[in-house]
Amino acid sequence: MHASIDEDLLTIARGAAQAGALILDDSVGAHISVTAKGELGDVVTDVDRRAEQTIRSYISARRPDDAITGEEYEETGGDASRYRWSIDPLDGTSNFVTGIPYFGSSVAVQDAETGRWVAGVVNAPVLRQEYYARQGGGAWLGSRGSTVHLTGPDPDAKTVLFGTGFSYSSEMRARQFAALPLYMQNFTDVRSVGSAALGLCMAADGSTSAFVETDLYEFDWAAGALIAEEAGLTVIRPDAHRGGIWAYPDHIPLTIPD
Repeated sequence: MHASIDEDLLTIARGAAQAGALILDDSVGAHISVTAKGELGDVVTDVDRRAEQTIRSYISARRPDDAITGEEYEETGGDASRYRWSIDPLDGTSNFVTGIPYFGSSVAVQDAETGRWVAGVVNAPVLRQEYYARQGGGAWLGSRGSTVHLTGPDPDAKTVLFGTGFSYSSEMRARQFAALPLYMQNFTDVRSVGSAALGLCMAADGSTSAFVETDLYEFDWAAGALIAEEAGLTVIRPDAHRGGIWAYPDHIPLTIPD
């Protein structure tokens, strides 16, 4: 019974993320409306909003009693909902508006009674990559007609890349820059792709060897964290809606600052 509902939720998550990703893909190169919404550089587009509306509608049509938390709109549903969806319709908005292909739709679902993350999907349309995972069912990458089981970074790799991202807050960014030497002790180089969801997925597929970002919202990491975890990485999630995420393999010691 448990596996059956989890599989159903993963199927819905995949469909919802794909529906959002299609909006993103169709909007590449088109005229978009860009609005500042917070710190300098933090922007939202009409595409973010349309993609979130599409994802919400897809989920609600199939799971009308579930709660939905998203980046651009208020939470729907209530405390009585057994399952809660956490969605980022366009993770990597800055990349999207500047023509960098590292962006996608992120959809995850949590069992609200236990706190267990059940399923997560990150669909990057321009990259033609769909990352997905179900708790206890492994992590997978579908790309250009093939599907690969993800097992994290290669312990024998000679290139060991540290994946990270940076805050829009200049004060927080200064602290993140200052912490880099501490993190870099066991890595050969650093990469930042501008999307926390994809950064976590890249650690899952072994493109990088870890991912850390210390100023995120839940919808930024919800799907990617489960994908990384199911690929075998240790994942430390924040206790609150906003905070830091750490994902790393057992064979690489990672110092976590107090």
